[in-house]
Amino acid sequence: MKEKMPISSLHDDVYVPKSTGHLGEYKNYPERFDPKEKSVITRMEQFGVDINDVENTFGKKAVDLTEKEYNLIMAEVIKGQYDTIVASVFDQYMFPSPESPDDTVRKEKMFKLIQQFENMDAKCGVNLIRRKKDFKEKGNLVLGLEAGAHLIKTVADAKELTEQGIKIFGLQYGKENTLVDKDGALTELGQDTVRYFLDNNLIIDLAHTGFKARQEVMGIAEERKKGNLISYTHGALMDDLIDSWKGKVGENRLLNLEEVRSIIKMGGIIGLGVTKPFFDNTRKVAERIDSIAQLDRGIDHLAIGTDFGGVAPEWLNEIKSAKDFHILGEILSRNFGMRDEDIKKIIRSNAKNWIKNAID
Repeated sequence: MKEKMPISSLHDDVYVPKSTGHLGEYKNYPERFDPKEKSVITRMEQFGVDINDVENTFGKKAVDLTEKEYNLIMAEVIKGQYDTIVASVFDQYMFPSPESPDDTVRKEKMFKLIQQFENMDAKCGVNLIRRKKDFKEKGNLVLGLEAGAHLIKTVADAKELTEQGIKIFGLQYGKENTLVDKDGALTELGQDTVRYFLDNNLIIDLAHTGFKARQEVMGIAEERKKGNLISYTHGALMDDLIDSWKGKVGENRLLNLEEVRSIIKMGGIIGLGVTKPFFDNTRKVAERIDSIAQLDRGIDHLAIGTDFGGVAPEWLNEIKSAKDFHILGEILSRNFGMRDEDIKKIIRSNAKNWIKNAID
């Protein structure tokens, strides 16, 4: 299959915090390494933006774009290249930082980030999804809380985030918080919050959550017959992780095969990453897709979560931007005999249809 088509992704970073220079894996990613550097070039390229075209259009360097100009460019990308995109929202101070504002300020900063997406909707015509009827043929943008669950101190806080338009909630980002304790289990507040999400048709994302909490969430979802609200937006299985990352912090977030079967059986969705450290190359991504597609109903509960915008350049494989998914399609077709209609499900329609059916 060589056709290029709008893709869907269960996780992308349209905006990225600049104050994460201590993270060694981003040493070649100026926006995350040097707070003084305002470069957005790497991120824009991963979304398939031609930097020369941008600079010719605006008559300035890409690093000098205003927020309004950047929003305009990204809106055009989302409308043109994405059927559906889940954009991450986060607490920008979740990593150690010279600044250490209180939770009220941190939440206000998070809400300001959400307002940037709202401006993209109101001023640039992106379909910011607040309810089922908002979905259109393409250009749909769904907000997902990737890193910020630690700011939930009461169920009322969760409700406040919901009222801001977040539809997909991550519970953890690699360490304990108010919802997940030091042993990796849900706290009492975590259990209450999970019930609140499920009872209000909000999607729970297990992508950065450890094994014990994942099991508890899936158990609660099964009790409430709400397995269709469980997602694993971006990642891989433990066997997929590249050798140089095995044993590192974060490995606990990867799924095992039994969890894959459970998520599929309960009606959830699994988004596979397409870059390192999850997969060493695109052929490996295709192999994993093929193996999950062999499971009962697997083909209908499988999608991609690119993490574009948040991927250090050295992590990229053959798929370097949203324009490159025909490469994966060709491998699936040529090497694994996958039908074009099934490839389209994985690359495009499964994510959109699943989210649309899950939320109110």
